[in-house]
This record gives sequence, C-alpha cells and structure tokens, in this order.
Amino acid sequence: MNACLPLIVLLLALLSAPLAALADENLTDGDCIKCHLDAVKRVQAKGAAHGAMGCQDCHAEHPPLGSDIIPACSLCHAASESSHYALQGCSGCHHPHSPLEMDFSALAEVKPACLSCHPEQGKEMTEHPSLHAEQDCNACHSAHGLKEGQFSNCLDCHDGHAPQQTNTDCTLCHKPHSPKEVTYNDELPSAQCAPCHEDVATMLAKSKRKHAELNCATCHSGEHMAVTSCDDCHGQPHGVMHQKFPNCVDCHLNPHALAE
Repeated sequence: MNACLPLIVLLLALLSAPLAALADENLTDGDCIKCHLDAVKRVQAKGAAHGAMGCQDCHAEHPPLGSDIIPACSLCHAASESSHYALQGCSGCHHPHSPLEMDFSALAEVKPACLSCHPEQGKEMTEHPSLHAEQDCNACHSAHGLKEGQFSNCLDCHDGHAPQQTNTDCTLCHKPHSPKEVTYNDELPSAQCAPCHEDVATMLAKSKRKHAELNCATCHSGEHMAVTSCDDCHGQPHGVMHQKFPNCVDCHLNPHALAE
C-alpha cells in the first residue's frame, strides 16, 4: 500500500491542477501530432491562415482536466470586422482545420452567407433580375471556389444555341449572375450569333458585299441589339443627298443584304 502512495498523491495533484496550467508552454505541436496526426496533416495541407498557427493558439485546454477545448470563432473573427463574422453557425460551412474547403451541397440556404463576402454578385443580381438571381447560390456552387467540379457549367442546365457550342462559348456573351445582359467584345465570332439569327446569317452568306466579311460584333458592338450608325464607318459619301435621304437603308435596303 505504501508503495502506491506516491502515485496516488501525483494523481490527486493533477486532478486539482488549475485550468490555466493545462496549456503548458513547454508543449509543442510535435506533442499534439503524436495523438492527432490526421488533424495536424489536415491543417497543414488545407488550413489557409489557420495553418500558420500553432495548435495551442486555438486549443488552450485538453481533456480530462480541461473542458474549454474548441474556442469560439469570434475570438479571432470579430463581428465588428465583417458582416460575415456576425453570422451564426460557422461550423455549418467551415471546418477549423480546413476553413476554405466548404461543401454547400447539403445546406438548405447559403445565399445570405455568400453575399456577406461577395456583395458585388448580390448587387449584380439585384440590378439585373433573372431566374439565376432567384436561385440559392448552392444551386450552381456546390463548393467554395472556382476549380473544376466546384460549380455547375451552363450546359449542365441549359441547351446551347447550337449543338457545337461549349461552356466557354456561353460565357463569351452571358455572365452567370446577369445572364440576360448579353455583352461581348468586337472579336466575337459570327458563328455564335448565327444559331439565333439564322435569317440574317443566310443573307450575309449570300451577299457579295464587304459587310459579309465582317463579324456581326463589328456593327453590333459591345452588347446585344446595339446597332452602329452607318455614318460611323462610311461618313456621308453622297454629299447633299443625305439631307433629303437621311436614312441610308431607304436606298441600300438591308445592311445584311445591301442593294446594288
């Protein structure tokens, strides 16, 4: 019995130790990894800013002597810094050891959280209403980020204007958060316009005039339904005739099938 006395005294001393003593400054991450190898590997590989911290920067105590094992996110991420930090239920999206690796697919609604960090997209959807704007963000974004597999492609939900069109072709004209605002640069190939404007494409294909050699976007510059004035390219070559006939197509009939 006397031989066990020192061990009993030691155990009683440990059990009565103040909680403040549980974060031993002599412990290192090397001690944590002995029991928590997977957690340490995860935070090192995917921890983002958390990966630069030591284990005890977050975990001040350890059971059985300590119960304050996982700190509140607000200790570092104050609500006064960002509206995103004022949201509740951080762990619904974020795992502390991989905070930027988020799976939205199992969540009912993520738009409020998303827009707290991405207000530009929220403003864009408000200013340009569409069916996309009525969806929750996780209808298209299954995970955080823009890597392959983290978001839906246009053709996952929509049929293309033509069988040969690709997702890259879609984004030449349509922005995902304001798809009805059709914009493009002046180098957009006419082949992207032809599926919706077959009659015009047919006229241009038959025409022998120089307009047939141009991209549609040369005259319909910048956005859908924009029309460049004839004067912008041709000036007024007929002198005083323009005063009597200000509308060029009164004589030239159709810019896609110019009359002789």
